[in-house]
Amino acid sequence: MDPNEILRNAMQRHAGGDISGAVSQVEALLVEYPKFAPGFSYLGQTKVTRLRQFSDGVTYLDQAVEFGGDDPYILYTAGWCLEYIANALDRPKFKFQAVDGSAPEFYGRARELFLSSLELLREKPDENLRGDVEDMLDVVASATGEPWDEELQEYAPPRIR
Repeated sequence: MDPNEILRNAMQRHAGGDISGAVSQVEALLVEYPKFAPGFSYLGQTKVTRLRQFSDGVTYLDQAVEFGGDDPYILYTAGWCLEYIANALDRPKFKFQAVDGSAPEFYGRARELFLSSLELLREKPDENLRGDVEDMLDVVASATGEPWDEELQEYAPPRIR
């Protein structure tokens, strides 16, 4: 069976409320297809955003980027999740699995993933994704005070320290 079809089935299971069943299904898929980046991306995103298992999620996201670093969607998803973690570390409201790293480190990693995604989008334009990536770069810039656009960097006021 096609790994994309198995992933779609798992995501439908997830949408139906069976998140743990979907996670188990994708974990089994990755045993058979150990370099299937979309599967690692799904697990990373789910572990981070739904299960708040940040350390486990980062491990999966790192594997997604390793095997799918040429896919702007994979990079965007990983960046979005790392920004989510940075925000949670900055403003903790709910319990989460401990993760190595600080909010500034996760913001920095997210920024790099978003910029890499933009580079890939220059080769294969997708204006919807480009807008989402730029929006997230704005979120990171707002949180860190560091502009992401070269034009903005040139005219940015000095940071108050």
